[in-house]
Amino acid sequence: MEQQDVQPDPTQEPVSKRQTAGASDKIAVWWIFGLTGIVVGIYFLVYWNWVSMPTALRLTDEPTHSERFIAALAKQHLLEMSSVGPRVAGSYANEVLTVGFLRRVIQAIADNANPVHRVELEVQQAYGHMFLDYEKYPQTSVYRGIQNVVVRLVPSGGVAEPEHFLMLSSHFDSVPQSPGAGDDGTMSVIMLEVLRKLSQHPQPFAHGIVFVFNGCEENTLQGSHAFVAYHPLFQRVRTFINMDVAANGGRDIMFQAGPKYSFLMEYYRDNVPHPYCTAVAEELFQADLVPSETDYYVYTKFGNIPGMDFAHSTWGYLYHTAYDSYSTIPETTLQHTGDNVLALAKALANADELYDIREHEGSKAVFFDFLNWFLIYYPLWASILLNVGLSLIAIAVIGISLWMTMRQHGVALGTLTIQCLLSVGVILLSVIVGVGLSLVLAVILNAVGSSMSWFTQSWLISGLYGCPYLLALLAGPVLFVRFVRQDQLPVQVRVQLLLHVTCLLYVLILIVLTAMSIRSAYLFTVVILFYTITAMVNLLIRYKSTHWIYVHLIGQIIPIAYLSSVSLTSFSTFIPMQGRGSAGSNPELLIALFAVLLALLGTGLITPLLALTRKPYWYVGFVGLFFVISIIVMVTEAGFPFRAATSPQRYYIYHMDRHFYHHNGTMRRSDARYYIHPQDRHTPDLIMDLIPEMAQATKLGDECDRELYCGIPFYQNTQHSQRDNAWWLPAAVPIIPVPVELQLTNKRFDAVTNGTTFRFTVSGPDHMSFYVSPVQGITLTSWSFSDRIPRSGLRWQGQDVHYINYVHGIDDSPYEFDITVQGVAMHPQEAGWSFYLNVVAQYMHHEQYRTKEFGQFINQFPPYAHVVAYPTYLESRIF
Repeated sequence: MEQQDVQPDPTQEPVSKRQTAGASDKIAVWWIFGLTGIVVGIYFLVYWNWVSMPTALRLTDEPTHSERFIAALAKQHLLEMSSVGPRVAGSYANEVLTVGFLRRVIQAIADNANPVHRVELEVQQAYGHMFLDYEKYPQTSVYRGIQNVVVRLVPSGGVAEPEHFLMLSSHFDSVPQSPGAGDDGTMSVIMLEVLRKLSQHPQPFAHGIVFVFNGCEENTLQGSHAFVAYHPLFQRVRTFINMDVAANGGRDIMFQAGPKYSFLMEYYRDNVPHPYCTAVAEELFQADLVPSETDYYVYTKFGNIPGMDFAHSTWGYLYHTAYDSYSTIPETTLQHTGDNVLALAKALANADELYDIREHEGSKAVFFDFLNWFLIYYPLWASILLNVGLSLIAIAVIGISLWMTMRQHGVALGTLTIQCLLSVGVILLSVIVGVGLSLVLAVILNAVGSSMSWFTQSWLISGLYGCPYLLALLAGPVLFVRFVRQDQLPVQVRVQLLLHVTCLLYVLILIVLTAMSIRSAYLFTVVILFYTITAMVNLLIRYKSTHWIYVHLIGQIIPIAYLSSVSLTSFSTFIPMQGRGSAGSNPELLIALFAVLLALLGTGLITPLLALTRKPYWYVGFVGLFFVISIIVMVTEAGFPFRAATSPQRYYIYHMDRHFYHHNGTMRRSDARYYIHPQDRHTPDLIMDLIPEMAQATKLGDECDRELYCGIPFYQNTQHSQRDNAWWLPAAVPIIPVPVELQLTNKRFDAVTNGTTFRFTVSGPDHMSFYVSPVQGITLTSWSFSDRIPRSGLRWQGQDVHYINYVHGIDDSPYEFDITVQGVAMHPQEAGWSFYLNVVAQYMHHEQYRTKEFGQFINQFPPYAHVVAYPTYLESRIF
């Protein structure tokens, strides 16, 4: 057999030389420590930028800034507005004092308006109803005599009446026992100053502008519905800017837009000086991860018009508490929001799109600001093209990189394929283990009663959930490179493969999210985009040893900076919300999921670099030490979740007076109790040993089987969902300041329809509700609460259950209502029965009527507790 000469490939190095070079590819572990310092530095630079706000203008600045929003004047108005105390709908403070304040300020604005404008003031008194079709707890909302302060800004003189209006909306009522300086006094006074500035504008606007200060938002958004359904001007409203608050201070985030009118984002992009918005916030809010609604819901659902929703979301610990006061609202926050709203209102008031807005209906949009500097937005259809196109380019670039690896290192396709598959397995296993460790820890901490340690000390999230995830992501590549040998590939090439397959994992996730029309997928778009760009650059330099690392890391600066901003927004919003969630849920899981998702995006393309280092266990040990320190801090006093006046624990307590009657009108039961509604994971665990009366506290037990809606005078029927976590204890009879008087004034049988109509009259406080439940065999055919009988909520003892929420504002006259039924009771013991009717009364702005015993009970709560406590009344009858 003839021997052939084999010519060496000049592009390939001898194996022994590659092995030697592979050893020299390693870098010192301190290099990773330095990289960590840079990442932390980027985070704090982003934080500094995030908290940096525009300078608040004083009254003395107005001569030189005649077109600018003046924060000092808005703050002056806020002082007067919040000084009246809680502004609960129906209260004197809300219906008389606050309405009077608004009228006086608006009249002064009208008197000083530029002659080219006409400012017209009206106080709407509304009577109406709406149906809120919530899944398990639908409700019919009825209102009488609630007030909206409506202001029109239109051209004066002989100019024709505008046919198209821009609406600005906020609410001036507050929740019980809260001055409501933030929610929503802040936005109300911003609207007053925006109105003043627009009224002084030298030219008339192309469209009219209507300012709606609605007086009943906190009770099922009734004020906005009253304007939509019963004010004729709404028919000419084409778009709106709604402003609400879920926190005290910080930037205003534009978190809902459209829907399907992406041109609004163009105006936001081109005019707002301090952009702060993200489609992530919109999708999270609309996925019901935020336990609240705003008037945006009414304007879009019932009014069927597009618009934008603004809110403050920083420092939400004080939201809906007594600490939501004038002193907690920075003037810089007023300036930030005022600048944005004023500029946007000016632009939309002259927008050509408002002449025929339906012609501009399109798709939803992907939108986000970059570090509050500028806005990026594009329609949903464009995001599909972008994501698919970018995915294909990323796959192609990675494919070329792999081909180059084969050529440069003389690796067979099969060998490289196996190495790539092993890399995929390592990355997937690392991610799965990391996520699993974090979620298991979340379950354990909740089970042992150590949840919410991060409620005040938010940095603990990094240690408790970031560290376990990082340990898995770090250990996987290090162990793989150390113990799975591949002599044909230098260690740097093997790390490149790990980075490539991580990017391919992101591409797969991006494609799935895009197919589901999830706009938040853009987070993966950002990460993939910059990795692809740096991969292209590294192709040009042929992945030169060590140099490619610097190119790669430079490309990570912008994604890390942006994800730092997303992290700040996410945690500042969702951490405080866990204090007003549910005692039956596990708040650790949501926070852990946020932590691992942000870690996946922010560190997935960095952690494999640890495999390049000598003595990587030093860094693994450092991460482990930080985790241990976090655990230690968590179990100390520093890890206690709550603090007085800054991050309080919330309690909602009813002092109940309950009366249950037989069908013949005789008393069946009568008692008085304290009912503690569960607000967070620690309700009421932390007070069980502090307050002696809690020794008598028990769960509701079988009360929810015995009585309709557990016989509890719920403020909202959704509170019934927490019945298994609620507690109550015996109490003396409360003082009822405004007695409830329910009378059956007429009962009439109609032989034609075979129906019986019951007519009632009821009087009581401004916040009441009715539970109506027909017995089996009986059908509700009509009632006067609304035009039709809606579907039942969660059934009780086989019976339909209907909840009617009733509020009166300035009109406190007795309320008359009818209920018409057909049929015959199915069960013999219910012969002659038609329905249960429970009447509930909430005395939520009558704290002065607490009994001495109730006051003593409340005063024993620890300083860190914020307690909303007032008398309630329930009367249950059978007709």
